[in-house]
Amino acid sequence: MGQPSFWPSGGVIGAVIFGVLLVAAWVAFALRIRKLVRLMMLGRPENRFDHLGERVKYFVLMVLGQRGVLRDPLPGIAHFFTFWGFIIIQLDALNLWAQGFNFTLPVIGSRVFAVILDILIVLAFLALIEFGYRRLVVRPRQLQSTTHGQTDAFIILGMIMLVLVTLFFFEVFGYVASGGADWTLFGALIGPAWSGIPQQTALALASVFWWANVLVVLSFLIYIPNSKHLHLMATPFNVFFRRMKPMGALDPIENLEEREDYGVHQINQFTWKQLLDGYACTECGRCNSVCPALATDKPLWPKEIILAVKEELFAAGDVMLVGMGETEAKAKREPMVGGLIAHESLWACTNCGACVEICPVSIEHVQKIDDMRRYLVMEESDFPQEVTPLFTNLERNQNPWEISNDTRADWAKAVGVKTLSEDPDVEVLYWVGCMGSFDARNRKVATAFAKVMQHAHVSFGILGPEESCTGDPARRIGNEYLWSMLAQQNIEVLNGYGFNKGEAATGASNDHANGANGNGRAPSVGVQPGRAYNVKTVVATCPHCFNTIKNEYPQLGGNYEVIHHTEFISRLIDTGQLALPAGFDKRKLTYHDPCFIGRWNDIYDEPRRVLNVINIDGVTEMRRNRNRSFCCGGGGGRVWMEEKIGKRINNTRVEEALATGADAMAAACPFCITMFEDGIKAVDAQDKFGVEDIAEILARALEAQPVAAGGESGAAPGGAHA
Repeated sequence: MGQPSFWPSGGVIGAVIFGVLLVAAWVAFALRIRKLVRLMMLGRPENRFDHLGERVKYFVLMVLGQRGVLRDPLPGIAHFFTFWGFIIIQLDALNLWAQGFNFTLPVIGSRVFAVILDILIVLAFLALIEFGYRRLVVRPRQLQSTTHGQTDAFIILGMIMLVLVTLFFFEVFGYVASGGADWTLFGALIGPAWSGIPQQTALALASVFWWANVLVVLSFLIYIPNSKHLHLMATPFNVFFRRMKPMGALDPIENLEEREDYGVHQINQFTWKQLLDGYACTECGRCNSVCPALATDKPLWPKEIILAVKEELFAAGDVMLVGMGETEAKAKREPMVGGLIAHESLWACTNCGACVEICPVSIEHVQKIDDMRRYLVMEESDFPQEVTPLFTNLERNQNPWEISNDTRADWAKAVGVKTLSEDPDVEVLYWVGCMGSFDARNRKVATAFAKVMQHAHVSFGILGPEESCTGDPARRIGNEYLWSMLAQQNIEVLNGYGFNKGEAATGASNDHANGANGNGRAPSVGVQPGRAYNVKTVVATCPHCFNTIKNEYPQLGGNYEVIHHTEFISRLIDTGQLALPAGFDKRKLTYHDPCFIGRWNDIYDEPRRVLNVINIDGVTEMRRNRNRSFCCGGGGGRVWMEEKIGKRINNTRVEEALATGADAMAAACPFCITMFEDGIKAVDAQDKFGVEDIAEILARALEAQPVAAGGESGAAPGGAHA
């Protein structure tokens, strides 16, 4: 450390005044942070300190590398430079503060650092112009809010601009006052133009801009934790504490049988991480921009839900911290569920996960929505009337309809598929699901997939009447108790047949199940030659069944090797167990990524790999595909509810598919097929466009029934649509 060439605070008295201001600002900052932490810790405990190595790597990628925001190139690059400019400028602020006490810091006071600093000041300045232009001229819908204005945003942009401007002029006049001794890039380039002013004037001007910079930065320090830009400090922590459990799994309600309250309607029923989400929200609106409900004019703004939770925390949290009774507290404010957050917003959600996937700061929207649904369903019995028969039938018949569960295996008799009660030694359990077992259209998918497995000589069977609904629609709507009852029934059956990996798994199977990709999925390539599976395996054609058994049944002790049928078919091809006629299908095909195998389970390549073999031209992608795929509208239990507001989501997706010029859409989910067939009829396109499961396309190819361009075909296996 050395002395600066001049004392910018104005000598001892100035240093004392600066010291008092510095301490006061940091005390105010510390008190605010203390309160924010106390508010956050009103939430329920949750362990987010697991997988520390993975957390650190993700932190480096998303926070330091800014990968999340860079997916939107122009604003992303602007944010990148603003972020790094902010970091470097704050380091320089330490040196400026040191100069106020008449010393300088090593490294930060070097010429190399000065060059980096000034380059980032220029880039940050350009970024601020971009931000201002977007907000004043472009005004993208995603930045708009139904409850929050832009005043706070412009205050922050103005303060950052003041920091840059005062720093610029301090460097220029500091260079002139020191005769070039205090070298900076700005000083060297601009300083000579001011060399004619007296040194004392230059000293006075440098001191003025030093004080201006100090006051703005200290004001910034106090303002940030009291503003929407609290996210500047909260985001790194929120990213570090991101969810490491399977993304597709909802958190369970602990001690379900003993509880007297369910779900969330009070702020302290959220976890501390869910409350931290509110602090971290940048209000960028990316979640709003991809929400299929909002895109079709439903009253769901994912961003507003996160902000409403934060508002409730500040309102109710203050009350809780001072110990006021909850009854008295409720009387003084609008309720969170049904007030700040409308019921219609909660029921509009399809659980597609687009908001979670696109969020650059690891906010978990869907869990909050479903937690509040749980409260409405299990405590208030307040839910759309259309789902009442669903709950009743799931409880009585173990399926969504008034159909006896004894008929689950009726479709399989014509195909010669055995149940596990007839042959318990099969290696693969085909989990047919309710749609495949009872819905006439999706029975054709089940038949087609069974024929594909028979062609590949897979040793498989079904549970038939021993299979119950996995409980996915009940859980996603909010009936956790019904989900738990159905899940436990299925787990008992699966364990009875030896499918639980905890009981019968081998070392090889565990290696295969964990995979090298880090997301828990078995790899599609690199499996044992000639063998697509190494242990007793559950294969599901329904992504919702797949996700529930794979990611949620472990919460109740059911640990299974679970594969979606598109993955399984891809493995069969890779291992040589299934040979397909390359280029057999001459139609122009597009493919829809189901949310529950795509965003929630990262299955994108396998379905395309299969289609690229069987179809002469591969897949013609829709505008929104892979992780940005648009929902069919059937998830989150919505397939059982009427869509009464706005445009139908399924119709919107069908129109996107038609815009590709494709003859047909390949699908991989029974809900999607049902929703899209309704959508095709709604837009009167059934004569020129169809939707088929990938298994149906393969089964036809294996039976060598040609399909011509334009969608015409011969009879499909099991009566499947062409």
